[in-house]
Amino acid sequence: MKRRNTLGGLYFLIHFMIEITSFYVLTCCTGSPFVWVLMLLYDFTAFVPQGVFGYLRDRGIYVNFALWGSLLAAASVLCLMLGANVFLTVTVLSVGNCMVHAHGAEVTLRGSDGHMSPSALFVSGGSFGVVTGKLLSLHGVAAPWVLGMTLLAPVPILIAERLKEPDGAENLRQYHFDNPKIATGLLVVLAVFVVAVRAYMGYGIPTAWNKTELQTVALYVCMGIGKAMGGVLIDRIGIRKTAFISTVGALPLLLFGDELMAVSLVGIAFFSMTMAVTLAVLTSRLQTLPGVAFGFTTLGLFLGTAPMFFFRIHSVVAKCIMIAALTVLCVLVLGVICAKQTNRTQVQNRQEEEI
Repeated sequence: MKRRNTLGGLYFLIHFMIEITSFYVLTCCTGSPFVWVLMLLYDFTAFVPQGVFGYLRDRGIYVNFALWGSLLAAASVLCLMLGANVFLTVTVLSVGNCMVHAHGAEVTLRGSDGHMSPSALFVSGGSFGVVTGKLLSLHGVAAPWVLGMTLLAPVPILIAERLKEPDGAENLRQYHFDNPKIATGLLVVLAVFVVAVRAYMGYGIPTAWNKTELQTVALYVCMGIGKAMGGVLIDRIGIRKTAFISTVGALPLLLFGDELMAVSLVGIAFFSMTMAVTLAVLTSRLQTLPGVAFGFTTLGLFLGTAPMFFFRIHSVVAKCIMIAALTVLCVLVLGVICAKQTNRTQVQNRQEEEI
């Protein structure tokens, strides 16, 4: 137990550091006339290839992608300092970010013997890093300081390598959060759909209260807390209850929290829990391919965020209708793809039956 929690904590820190670097560099590039193209390039290159790197890890290509990814992230800061082409800078950055994500997910999933909280903790670190990197850039922190911080990332990465499971095959067989009656192809499509909806809805949540830097920090902190809590609740109360809380529980808080910051923040935290739910379902079905399972979730993120580069809904009423409709749809989908067990004892009973 101590080892898996330590791995989750280390990769929380690693993810936090890499996202600081990423969004520091990206925010520094917002003055470019090609800013929307750069952001689309970043999202595509950082999200879509993660399944490829994950597949390589799954198939025994034990390259330390996190280490090389952190060095690429540092190289992107150096490119920024030297005034290199912005497309080169963003490409180097996004590939590095992609490699760190893929490696961290695969290591935490293999080392957590059927528990979701370590991987959810790893993912949650990104929300804290995103807002920190943006603020460092906006407040004029010099790039050499960020470069120095990024060059420290290999330290927790190498510590995590000493703690990780050498194989983790037995641990992977302990994930049983999917509905075994649903065909694999359909289950993957439905799970990716839920991830895409979550990503798309994230841009449509009414937050008229968000006017100051402190409020923006609170927004991202609640996102991060929600992602981590999703994993904790899955381990404690089961995936179906967690899925219900993260969708139905969040809906009224999101719809009626436009002017009420406290209400909205709780809804956003609930809403963010679905990240752990979809990852748990995919990992359970693709037990020998945890890197690929995580890659499907990041593919969904790209599919959900890509439309925002081309059109946005500005009407609050239209946003509320969209959120309500998509939430109901996600409730139905999650009800179909999630396993019926409510706690880890029932998971163990299912394992015994299979044996």
